[in-house]
Amino acid sequence: MAIQFFKRNLIKKTILLGILILTGCDERNPSEVQKAYITLQGSDKIAVVDINEGVLLETIDADLTNTSDMPHYIVIDETNNHWYCTLISSGHILKFNLTTNELIDSVHVGNMPALMEIDELNEYLYISRFMPMMGMSTASQLIHKIDAQSMAIVGTVDVGADSPHGIALSSDGKTLWVASNQASHFFQIETDRFGESNYQPQNYPIGDDVPSSYEINDGYYNALELELSHDNSTLFISCSNRMEVRAFSTSTGEFMDNYMTGMMPWHLQVSSDNSKLYVTNRMGSSYSVIDLDSGESATFTFANMTMMHGCALSGNEDHLVVTSAGSGNAYVFDTETNTQLHSIELDGEDSMPTGVAIVQ
Repeated sequence: MAIQFFKRNLIKKTILLGILILTGCDERNPSEVQKAYITLQGSDKIAVVDINEGVLLETIDADLTNTSDMPHYIVIDETNNHWYCTLISSGHILKFNLTTNELIDSVHVGNMPALMEIDELNEYLYISRFMPMMGMSTASQLIHKIDAQSMAIVGTVDVGADSPHGIALSSDGKTLWVASNQASHFFQIETDRFGESNYQPQNYPIGDDVPSSYEINDGYYNALELELSHDNSTLFISCSNRMEVRAFSTSTGEFMDNYMTGMMPWHLQVSSDNSKLYVTNRMGSSYSVIDLDSGESATFTFANMTMMHGCALSGNEDHLVVTSAGSGNAYVFDTETNTQLHSIELDGEDSMPTGVAIVQ
């Protein structure tokens, strides 16, 4: 009996040891992987990183035309299991499978597509335009609406102002906000009026010190990106020619407040409880955190980060991911302490990471 008991114990311990060894061979628990997709504008690739571990998982080819396509921005549609990116140089929008990262389809919209918004429920994409930068320019005044299922253009709106770059979509998908990077005006577009001839959306000046006409490229505020509060009541505009973000009422279009940032505020991300706004500062090697309740802001500077670009919050908002087009890296920060957790090298110094989106 003693021998049989010893044998049974030995077998159990051997099985347990085997399980532990097999478990230890798995580098990371798949349930703990949190993926961020990052456009590499300089190398025509998309990087996929694990922000928890701070590692590069893979790169995906976005070289559609075998020339410089320049992938610029990412949106993720988890409802329908797709993700999309803009190619500013070749003028295409690419559609990928979120599970396999395989290219599914594309559509050509021409003239430097830049930022996007996705209506996941109705499967529509809205595309803005690039702005003059690094020798590239566009006078395009068009916003495109794309059927994301068929990847066909279903309508355009000509806002009448050059380089409508910043873009934000209301949660019900009925209202699209865009801002001209050249003329200091923003526009309120009814999304069911895309393709309607002679439709002119309502426009609002960003400041009372700009020309009343949106046809004049004053370049005073140089709006870069738009972000809506999660209750859709407030529109935030990063003013890249000023060290500030401006807030406007979505019900009246009236100016509400302004918040100081670092030099040349760029991309924005608002927390789910509408208490904080995160801002990357293009020329400040920094990002700012704005307390939307008190109106106070704090800017955190990191000398190794140059040409700051995109930012995104993780699912539980404990991590902030920012991209640095100048260094070729992405950085992960602890949002409670604003300390750097990871520096992720993506595809060399010339990879030029720009847009970033996180699978929630």
